[in-house]
Amino acid sequence: MHPEARSRRYPALVEERYESELARSAAVLDGVDRALEILSEGTYGQCETCGAPVLDADLERDPTRRVCEQHLVLG
Repeated sequence: MHPEARSRRYPALVEERYESELARSAAVLDGVDRALEILSEGTYGQCETCGAPVLDADLERDPTRRVCEQHLVLG
């Protein structure tokens, strides 16, 4: 690849990666915001679909988890 073509492509790759990381970070923050909402509602640790408890071990791995094992598989 010609060096000039490579230099034009490089900023596009950086921009693409930046946008991807930004979207991922926004999704994580949305999950944390929702977890804080349901904590204040008193329903943290309950499946949003059926109300069954979400296992403590699952919440330890992912504190933003909102569904039980059954609905995670069905999801």
